[in-house]
Amino acid sequence: MTQTAQQTDSSYSLAHARPGDLVRVTCVNADNQLKKRLVSMGVSINSRLHIIQRRGSATVVGFDASRIAIGGGMSRQIMVCAV
Repeated sequence: MTQTAQQTDSSYSLAHARPGDLVRVTCVNADNQLKKRLVSMGVSINSRLHIIQRRGSATVVGFDASRIAIGGGMSRQIMVCAV
């Protein structure tokens, strides 16, 4: 089963999450290079992310003891669901 097939109807892109939301990554609709980059930053399937701030199309997320900024193009390819 592909990652796209695992996506559920309740999933939406990270770009649509609002500050204060707690979400879980359900799939990443991108090439392997972007997937590897996200994993190197600590974001993978089933990761829980806390939406800290939205600035334009960029999203600042927190997880564990880390905070990272994810650009708009990348955040549109990360599918999440509410926790």
